Amino acid sequence: MHLFMITKSGCRIETIIMSALFDSSKLAKDFDLGKEVFIGFQYVSRDIENDINSLLVKILSRCDKLFLYETFEPVLRELIQNAVKANMKRVYFKSMDLDIADDADYERGMQEFKKVAYHPELLKNMLVDSRYRIVIKFRKREGGIEIAIINNARIMPVELERLRYRLVKAGECRNFTEAYENMYDSSEGAGLGIIMSVMLLKNAGLDVHIVSLVPDEASMKIALTVPSDLRSLEITSSIKEKILEDVESLPTFPEHIRELRALCNNPDTTIEAISDRISNDPSLTADVLRLSNSAGFMAGKRIKKVSEAVMLIGLKNLEYILTAVSARKIIDKRYRRFEQVWEHCNRTAFYARSIAGDRGYSGIADYALIAGLLHDIGKIVLLATDADMVSLIADIVKNRKIRNAAVLEEISIGISHSTIGALMARRWNFPEELIDPIMYHHAPLHPSIVHRELVGIVYLANLLAAAGARVIDSHFFESEVLEKFNLNSPAVFDRYHQELAVRYAGHQSLVQRSAP
Repeated sequence: MHLFMITKSGCRIETIIMSALFDSSKLAKDFDLGKEVFIGFQYVSRDIENDINSLLVKILSRCDKLFLYETFEPVLRELIQNAVKANMKRVYFKSMDLDIADDADYERGMQEFKKVAYHPELLKNMLVDSRYRIVIKFRKREGGIEIAIINNARIMPVELERLRYRLVKAGECRNFTEAYENMYDSSEGAGLGIIMSVMLLKNAGLDVHIVSLVPDEASMKIALTVPSDLRSLEITSSIKEKILEDVESLPTFPEHIRELRALCNNPDTTIEAISDRISNDPSLTADVLRLSNSAGFMAGKRIKKVSEAVMLIGLKNLEYILTAVSARKIIDKRYRRFEQVWEHCNRTAFYARSIAGDRGYSGIADYALIAGLLHDIGKIVLLATDADMVSLIADIVKNRKIRNAAVLEEISIGISHSTIGALMARRWNFPEELIDPIMYHHAPLHPSIVHRELVGIVYLANLLAAAGARVIDSHFFESEVLEKFNLNSPAVFDRYHQELAVRYAGHQSLVQRSAP
């Protein structure tokens, strides 16, 4: 597979780089600098899909819009398949000695082409040997990101008319079933690509007008604009501002917790004194011991006493544990409990501490653990949105009450869970080394990051923990981060990921066996 660039004339496409040299992190960095970045191909293979998706992930992450990935990934896939199909049509007509610009030939050719259109592998070799190319282009523009799918084939008037008709009508339909029933086109096949794309965008609460068709004499472009401001004033005022007010009204930590945290930073404090103060509070004692053991501060050892915990983990780490315990207690009391989120955070914490210790950053291993524990606190606020608010979101974006974790809420509100988490952390006076990983655990190359190593560790741990023991493609990770932690070899990356999963399973087994 090759990558290509398109010239200013819009019709000639030149090979510029081989797939083996593809680096989505480098392209994403060029995008940050305001450059247009491209991926070009003739036929869609699994490798090409991975290249496109890994670049999409990194660009959306940089723009704090990663929650849109699950919407735009299938939309791009559908539109790319449409472009490939258009090029295949031209190759097929040529092989049948038919003139695609001739009405009679077009009608006759389409009767046969739609029989093979669902089996693109039959035309793959002819397509690869043809002059036809497709380019996916990403660029910053005022008000958002433009993603363009361009193929160097002139669109026929009848094709353009059908495409515009489907775009408009799909925008008017209330759901996919209605769109399919009203727009099935037996002469062209179902034409589901554009219909599916429009319905996915509508279900995400995005305006159909972000899609535009740009034909010219030598090419056809379908452009999508990802707006910087996703939501209307109605949604912003009724939902986003309410959540932000809710975060601002969160109770501060109890006075005894604030005093204990201050004692942890007092050089005159003794371990006995602070242990006695914690031990006088049975609930706090249980929480401190539970967190010390479940997160894995001392792998392979069960901590049974507060004094033992303080002795083993140190006063600084105790301060972080008190921070984590207090934050979780307030969150669980104020919002519905989301054990799945906390379980992911526990795994992320264990992975983060392991990565730090294994890859040369043992000095911040315990900080990484606590950062991992707290990195997703903003997600709970989104998931805990009350029923009335969920109904309002559903009505406005017409999603038919379909929910997918925090994604719908993030799309509908226009603010990410990482940003909300950082606001919560500042509300509770978290130290900056914890705020950075909460804010940037999806964007580890953001220029505002101060604690870059810690953020990189939590970024890796979060993605690896989300995968569990499943195989995950290292291509989707920022190459700079992988290189920093000596994981840029796919084989090394895969082995280490599986090693972490095995270690965590063993740790969980130990915790369960040791539980009182």
